[in-house]
Amino acid sequence: MSIERAQAASLLEALVSLVRVTRTFAHRDAAHSVTATPIALLRLVSETDPRLGDLAEQLRVKPSVASRAVAALETEGYVTRDPDPDDARACRIRITGTGREYLRSREDWALDMVARTLSDWSPEDADQSIRILQRLEQSVDELVGSFQSAAAAGTDPLTTAAVAGPTPQNQAPSELHNEAQEGQPMTNWETTAV
Repeated sequence: MSIERAQAASLLEALVSLVRVTRTFAHRDAAHSVTATPIALLRLVSETDPRLGDLAEQLRVKPSVASRAVAALETEGYVTRDPDPDDARACRIRITGTGREYLRSREDWALDMVARTLSDWSPEDADQSIRILQRLEQSVDELVGSFQSAAAAGTDPLTTAAVAGPTPQNQAPSELHNEAQEGQPMTNWETTAV
């Protein structure tokens, strides 16, 4: 059973709003932010000693973005670039002791902030939210995979059956959008997107 279009719109609006609030908070308190690429990069580097390309892929950013983030962290003394023993042309990114301390302090701060922010939540509310967010992440990962597969096959990912779902075969997505929207006001996220 699928969710209805109105539910999808409400869910998307809530997600867009949550991302906006999180970004605004991160920009206002950059010293404590744990949402930025550098912190995510430090987390990954703390678990393995990846190559730069692997970092970019895991973070789902362009290699140039990962390279700039590594350079900034290297300047701060949080990571080092060491020669890759398996490939003389590559390097491995390693976290330093200072980088581990910095990451630990940012994560501790974030955990304290979340605990305070959600102090009126029950353990059941938290568990349910965790399950739902994990399921959402899995669904989005599957969608991204479908888009990548369609792009690799040279097909339009929006008209691929696995992605498009119950869309009639002979109708373009733009026609469906217009048909579904006829007589309905646009949602906040659609107004912003247009």
